[in-house]
Amino acid sequence: MYVDVLAKAAGMSEEERQSKFKSLEFTVSGGASISPDMIRHIKTTLGLERSMQVYGMTETSPVTFLHPAENELSANKAHTVGKVLEHTEVKVVDSENRMVPLGQQGELLVRGYCNMLRYWGNEEKTKEMISEDGWLRTGDQFVLTEDGFGQVVGRLKDLIIRGGENIYPGEVEDFLTNHPDILEAYVYGVRDERMGEEIGASIRLQDNCSLSEADLREYCKGKISHFKVPRYIEFVQDFPKTTSGKIRKFILKENMEKRLMNV
Repeated sequence: MYVDVLAKAAGMSEEERQSKFKSLEFTVSGGASISPDMIRHIKTTLGLERSMQVYGMTETSPVTFLHPAENELSANKAHTVGKVLEHTEVKVVDSENRMVPLGQQGELLVRGYCNMLRYWGNEEKTKEMISEDGWLRTGDQFVLTEDGFGQVVGRLKDLIIRGGENIYPGEVEDFLTNHPDILEAYVYGVRDERMGEEIGASIRLQDNCSLSEADLREYCKGKISHFKVPRYIEFVQDFPKTTSGKIRKFILKENMEKRLMNV
């Protein structure tokens, strides 16, 4: 939603923006990660001092992380989802269910009054998601900082493993959206016989902008690791979304793989 609002606002005069958004006091984002660059655009384009990211899921009723008011849009906290709410416990664990040190990545687990009791009529799924001592698995790759802030790295199921290298789509997406001509970018793994997976990217450009695959690869050169540069790139006008507005990455992945089969 913010992407479309910002794109429209960018084409307005300063006077028109002030008129259209004069009643807007602050923004809240959730449901999907939002890049620090987007946060900056919200502040500068809409003229807001207050904006925050939140984190949660339906199974946790739903918000578990929230930005304290004094840290809203703080430059060094813009990439985080704030701090855990009161009466809620969180921990980050590795693949063996062991807690990892602060600052290291792992899966986020949540426990507290906020958690659901069970999935209705699905005991097997409930046992898969919630441990006997009440910890709920989020399926999100997460980092907790020493000062208590949380950062979403990506969905565990979205992790790309290319030739043994772990690649988190969110990191590449944040880098790509720093390009001035790119409005949105979504990255995913594409099946590859040699490497296991290669990186695919679906990109939506700013209005009246043009960018080629070669231009984009040149932009990436020397700025991110060579194995994180997307091999397969497509430029699109829009993205498939759920009814709640989340991007359906599996459709982007399927469409890219079908396209490559026909090449």
